[in-house]
Amino acid sequence: MRRLVLPLLLSALVAPSSVIVAQSIIPAASDGSLAGTKEVDFSLTGRVLSTAYSVADGRSAIGGGISGATHITNHFAIQGALGVAYSQQEGTYYKPPLYVFTPTLSLLLQGSTAKEFQPYALAGGGYEFVRYTHPRCDCNQSRSLGIANLGVGVRKMIGDRKAFRFEASSQIASGGPAFSIGMGISLFTGGAPRFVKSEPRPPQRPRPEPPVTTPSRMPVKTVPVSPPTQPAPTPAPAPAPAPPPASNLAGTVLLTIDGTQVDFNKPAWRDDAEPLLDGLAVDLTSDAGEKIKINIEAHTDNVGSRSGNIAIGLDRAKAVREFLINQGILADRITVSSAGGDNPIAPNNTALGRQKNRRIIIRRTN
Repeated sequence: MRRLVLPLLLSALVAPSSVIVAQSIIPAASDGSLAGTKEVDFSLTGRVLSTAYSVADGRSAIGGGISGATHITNHFAIQGALGVAYSQQEGTYYKPPLYVFTPTLSLLLQGSTAKEFQPYALAGGGYEFVRYTHPRCDCNQSRSLGIANLGVGVRKMIGDRKAFRFEASSQIASGGPAFSIGMGISLFTGGAPRFVKSEPRPPQRPRPEPPVTTPSRMPVKTVPVSPPTQPAPTPAPAPAPAPPPASNLAGTVLLTIDGTQVDFNKPAWRDDAEPLLDGLAVDLTSDAGEKIKINIEAHTDNVGSRSGNIAIGLDRAKAVREFLINQGILADRITVSSAGGDNPIAPNNTALGRQKNRRIIIRRTN
């Protein structure tokens, strides 16, 4: 998909210059329309994020955008746009902030631009780049996906070269659509003016010719010209130092499921731990996490025999492993282990201490 979208984005950058050639063939509009003009729009936007990179309680975002369009005829225009959105992601397993960058290239089919009120529809495509910081590893992560861009809008002229613009659009991708609503001001350059104002010409007044004087001749002196000096050669720049080796992240804790989310004598976890495992699966299948390998380490309290505790801990680790495999993570990236009750973090002589000791820790191994 990236190979198809990147040429599309490059064409969005060169579209205005290529359309200038077409405009040299199309005569400038004389009917008061926007044909032959270029439009630049600055807008503020509200956005509902896609479920491909957000969750239900953190989909709202705010931002802005800039677009440039060339009006080919009275009813057609080509538009390239860049939108930027920001979300706090409060109440989710993402750590704020989250940024979305959306470059698009679209075709506008619009009502007559000779009128003051101009509805239009747009269709095109582009790409979305999502950047966020994850709380469990405190590291920057990113996602990217191709989108189809569909929308409607209206333009209201407020002068010869300005307009108020309102637009609603949907960016459709495989993970679910995103929705944007924006309003802003458009400015127009080039083309014929929409309104031609006739003004009376001032009366022509004769201008007297200045007197002609003959300049006196001056003797010409010959000045020897020295040859230009050659600049000193510039020394070659020193080679840049090699980048430092990446630090070893093996042993980093990616997720801990505590005793409140693990049943006493069952190998499964409780329902309130499921969103945490869903978030971990999203991280491990992203571009930044697709090569990470993990170990699932289970711990129990001291109730029962040591061999029995090791067995039930191993069953819990295997259940987590099967869940992640069903989410699309390769089995050879996951190992499991069980320490039973050998490594307590709290005394086992109270119910609260035994609850703290029943836990599942997921660590990075590479």
